Amino acid sequence: MTYRLRHCAECPRCGTRYLVGFSPYSNGSYLLPVVIGRNDQWTLYCRCASPPACSSWRSSDLKTYDVSGTAHERGYGSADEIVSFGRRAPHWP
Repeated sequence: MTYRLRHCAECPRCGTRYLVGFSPYSNGSYLLPVVIGRNDQWTLYCRCASPPACSSWRSSDLKTYDVSGTAHERGYGSADEIVSFGRRAPHWP
């Protein structure tokens, strides 16, 4: 399985991790810039709740993650598919 390093925003309610730059997501969630054309602050609208759970993100808030190939294709994934950089289990390829 291939892994990639990417910056992600995490929904504080459900824990789903979203890759920056892949919005809109196939599950109906969005990560939108606060100011169009700027890439330093975003609002995440996660569809885990109704109305969507909202959270704010600055570029300094984003963490680096090891992202599985499957989650990378989707643009989002669980904590099992998108793990903190350097925390991937040793038995993973």
